[in-house]
Amino acid sequence: LDRDAAATACAICGLAAEYPDDSDLPVFRLLCDRLGLRVISPLSRASAGDVLRATEGVIAASQRMFGADAQSWLTPFWTELAMAIMDLPFDARDDALHPTAMLLRAGKWEDACICVDSIPSWRRQPVPLAWKIEATARIAGMDPIWPLIAELSWMAPHRTRNLIKQMKMPELTKLARYFHVEFEGQDADSDHAWFPAWLLIVHPHLADRFCGMQAGADTPAERCARLILTLLSFERQGRHNMLIEARKKLRDTHPILFERYMQSRAAALNR
Repeated sequence: LDRDAAATACAICGLAAEYPDDSDLPVFRLLCDRLGLRVISPLSRASAGDVLRATEGVIAASQRMFGADAQSWLTPFWTELAMAIMDLPFDARDDALHPTAMLLRAGKWEDACICVDSIPSWRRQPVPLAWKIEATARIAGMDPIWPLIAELSWMAPHRTRNLIKQMKMPELTKLARYFHVEFEGQDADSDHAWFPAWLLIVHPHLADRFCGMQAGADTPAERCARLILTLLSFERQGRHNMLIEARKKLRDTHPILFERYMQSRAAALNR
């Protein structure tokens, strides 16, 4: 815990001399080896990969030894590695080797946000967009990330579903679970593309939070979500004729979501 490699090595030798069969010895040696690993900046991608694998290799050992303190023990390693690869450009084929990934593992949310912003067109790429969502949510909660969640859902629905599980934010987790129980799709991962449209139907009060959505690839799921935003706007404005036409478009676009929309409106009238 003091992060003193020399003292740790000495203590391990003492333990081994007195209790050579102690089951913790291999774990202590593994942790000591990582403490003694020198990281010299800047690192090449190949060298960084070696350090990353060595650090990932002690996660389970640190959790066994330190329990709740494991994350704080690992954080300096992630931070050190992030600083050593600051000059490496983002490579979608090897996204684990980017400083943002290390900063997130270290819990350095503000630094991770700044790092994502330096990636060209980060909002058009699933991995940096997911990084931005996680870092922003840790700093500011749910409100700022709704437009980004929508964009990632259309772009990479499977990644969005995994991200929501990973983030473990109660409100978001509950909504995603409810969606997958209720939505009548075919594949849980690809179905998540329709999560924003469903969410706007079930929770229309969130409409204003989605107004910052940037245009994506104009997928059916994106068009449907934007159509529902239009419907909600027509409802607020009392534009009856345009509302009827927009409802017809929703029915033609996605009959299941249209039915859910009409159910929600009937329920609202009965309240």
